[in-house]
Amino acid sequence: MTENGGVASVTNPSQTPGGAAQRQHILEVALTLMSQRGVDGTSMRDLASAAGLNVATLYHYFPSKRDLLIAVLDERGFLQEMVEAAAPAEGAPNSVGVLADMLDDMLRSMLEVDDFIRLMLGEVMRGEETALALGRELLSTTQGALERWLQDTQPELCAEGPGAAPMARMLRSMLIGAFFEHVAGVLEDDDPAIAFRRRAEEAAAVLLSVRGSTEKP
Repeated sequence: MTENGGVASVTNPSQTPGGAAQRQHILEVALTLMSQRGVDGTSMRDLASAAGLNVATLYHYFPSKRDLLIAVLDERGFLQEMVEAAAPAEGAPNSVGVLADMLDDMLRSMLEVDDFIRLMLGEVMRGEETALALGRELLSTTQGALERWLQDTQPELCAEGPGAAPMARMLRSMLIGAFFEHVAGVLEDDDPAIAFRRRAEEAAAVLLSVRGSTEKP
């Protein structure tokens, strides 16, 4: 690793791979650099230098820092996994197990991008605009996925209970809260996967108990 204009260069430009491999290389360097400097403290010029590229090449792959951040999530399959987790499951959708599985899948998807989410949480708390904008988009995407799942699998509950939107917000808050506890190191179990499963089952049981209370005799 050498110093290049004040930026730590992590690769030799002549050794930089091309195509898809180069895109992956940029994403890896970006996550490393942003973890050290923060999103706001990492300019596209800094990133290009650290990756051994010129700025024009970097912008060819990622037109903006927001595109870069979304690509990190997409590259790791996070966005697709969230969509798949919220797809209606076959079988008995009213069972606690089916809803718990969906919530558990979402939590595990977050765990797989743990380092990125930790980075984003820190940037959001500092008010970094790019991170805030992306955070809002992710919250909106999660809210929409949960609402669709509830409408597809719990139509009676959505019609007679509090409705899909508030129930989805409650579930979304549980997901975020459980992950915050993981980041803070205060989960009740040392293995976050076990704790996440327990939380998912608890949330599913509470939500479906509301269905029982709204059913007409």
